[in-house]
Amino acid sequence: MVAVVSSSLVDCFYRVGRIWGFTFIIFAYRHFLYAEKTIFGWLNVLKKSMNFLVNIFFVPLLIIGLLGAAANLLNDMIGASKSGILVLDILLVSVPVFLIAYKRQLRIPINKKFCCYGLACVIVAWQAYLVITVAGFSIWDPGNILLKAINKTPWTGTSYFSSNPNTFLLLLIEHGIWKGLGQPSMRVLTSLFGLLSYGLLDASLLTLYHLGKKYLTQRVGKVALGLGIISLGVTPWAVIPYSDIPAFALTVFSLGALLAFFNSKLIRKRYLYAVLSGLLLGVDYLIKPSLVVTYIAFAIIALASVNWHKFDKQVLGALGVLIVIPTIMLLGFSAYQQRNSYVRIDQSQALPMMHFAAMGATGNGAYTYADVKRDEAIKNPDKRNAVATKVWKQRVAKMGWAGYQNFLIKKQAANISDGTFAWGWEAGTGFLKPFRNHPRSIGQRLFCIDGVANYNSAVKILVRLVWLGTLLAVLFAVSDTSFVGLLAKYAFVGFCLFLLLFEGGRSRYAIQFLPFILLLAGIGMQELARICRVLRNSKSKD
Repeated sequence: MVAVVSSSLVDCFYRVGRIWGFTFIIFAYRHFLYAEKTIFGWLNVLKKSMNFLVNIFFVPLLIIGLLGAAANLLNDMIGASKSGILVLDILLVSVPVFLIAYKRQLRIPINKKFCCYGLACVIVAWQAYLVITVAGFSIWDPGNILLKAINKTPWTGTSYFSSNPNTFLLLLIEHGIWKGLGQPSMRVLTSLFGLLSYGLLDASLLTLYHLGKKYLTQRVGKVALGLGIISLGVTPWAVIPYSDIPAFALTVFSLGALLAFFNSKLIRKRYLYAVLSGLLLGVDYLIKPSLVVTYIAFAIIALASVNWHKFDKQVLGALGVLIVIPTIMLLGFSAYQQRNSYVRIDQSQALPMMHFAAMGATGNGAYTYADVKRDEAIKNPDKRNAVATKVWKQRVAKMGWAGYQNFLIKKQAANISDGTFAWGWEAGTGFLKPFRNHPRSIGQRLFCIDGVANYNSAVKILVRLVWLGTLLAVLFAVSDTSFVGLLAKYAFVGFCLFLLLFEGGRSRYAIQFLPFILLLAGIGMQELARICRVLRNSKSKD
């Protein structure tokens, strides 16, 4: 009897449990569907709001840069030399002539292909000429790295690489090239680095053109290429063996790899581009840590743009590859960095992030020698970080909320307003001293004054005028909602915020995210052309 009752109770509990189980599954499934719809709903709302959200920061940051660029140009015009005024006169005459000719659609029979190849040859020849006439030694970070690369003591001492371990990869590259070429002299090596930098720059500019053409329009690609040539291609920035030109190129190549990864339909290609993107991410971080902003901006736009209802689960594997590869790279490189026999690096001497935050909250937010000496004198890393944090808090508190906002406005203007990218500002007269003083050579007449790096007043006016036009064109990209356009705007905001929070105060730092500015300028020029076309059509109808 007991056995029968027990069996009945077990059967009863089993039936009840099964009913409750099915009920729970149905309940959970319904709530999952509701949650799924809610999440997808929020993602759709976020997708529609992406442009509005970024423009909250993008527009003010850009307008501050525009006002700063206009102020710089005005100051240059007021203090212009006779040659500078002559350049303005030529522009005042040539621009209206060009506009009239374009409006009347004057056609001159020329071979465009021949002209493009001819112009490319002229640009390459000019770049080689700049290497010959302007290349020299820099008494700041590039000089430290170059001296150690040729087995000489850095002018700041051997502890430089312990305080700045992020320069170690660049040092290894330069040292490897020096050894591979048979240990040439500093002058020969610097010239070779200049030629390599120009080659890297030209390759990245052509890649940027193809990215603009493929993912946007040919006009965007052409504008980006043309402005890139004027901003960097024909200037002497590449003659200095430092991370600025590699950072520009890495931004372009990383953007290309990420876009190819996102748009690939074949899983094999997607894995291939995931590997490439991961490798570039690792190199980006080791060359200039701020370059990871490109990947953060891409992640934000990709998450909001992907169709989650048709999400391919195999993409997760490719994403895993993209994350694992740079992680392994960084761990392996860090281990080698600590155990290498070439240069001793004491990780405990590395300057913390708060050091750069504190340095970015005083003066104009640029490099401060007093901060470096103070933190280098503190041997305990925890105490060094604590002191830097305390200094940062004190500086921000002293300015007050309104004062800190005013400080950030000035700093943002300094960060992106100078089209020369602060050529000649670092280290004062030691920014760049050409190996040979040729004051009558065109290169030194344009980019040096009395043997010291500085722009000729006429060239400075022309460059800053082009830069002002570039930023104005970017302003017309505010309404653009394309994937690349949004990515460029989020990257622009990300880089600007990074420079506002940490060491900045120099337009040289804008070189690393210049590709996004060039693409946005191309988008803006296209939008401006569309507006002009609409106005012209409406006028013709009237």
